Amino acid sequence: MINIAKKITAIVMMLVGLSSVPTVSAHEGATGVVKQRMGAMSDMADAMKAMALVVKGKQGFDSVLFTENGGIIVGHSDMIPSLFTQGLEQDMSEASPAIWQQWDDFVSISIRTKTDAEDLVQMAQEGGELRPLTKQFVKLSGGCKACHKAYRKKK
Repeated sequence: MINIAKKITAIVMMLVGLSSVPTVSAHEGATGVVKQRMGAMSDMADAMKAMALVVKGKQGFDSVLFTENGGIIVGHSDMIPSLFTQGLEQDMSEASPAIWQQWDDFVSISIRTKTDAEDLVQMAQEGGELRPLTKQFVKLSGGCKACHKAYRKKK
């Protein structure tokens, strides 16, 4: 229980930190697929933040919230690899060149994220309770963290 609480706290702190970082310079001037990619990442961050509020007890439990927000992550994680077209101007985004150097691992993380989000949605649709949903949320957030650590430019 304490281990899960520590993981949840770390994830929420990471998400809050990401939301407080100014993104104007990274998003300024982005167009096309880079802008679409940034929008998808922003949607996924918002979905994770919404679920984190429930997990942290700052919002009442509602399994529909997990179904809807998990669904956003399923949809976006499914299309993420197609939004990272090699050869785009990298200074317009926070994407690290390591993505294209380690493409198979990047795609694997995206697939794992989608699978973890699908499992979360299924659990929520089947009337899952908060504790198992919290464990699945922590697992899902691990994919986000792994991808950001390896494939997002350091600030």
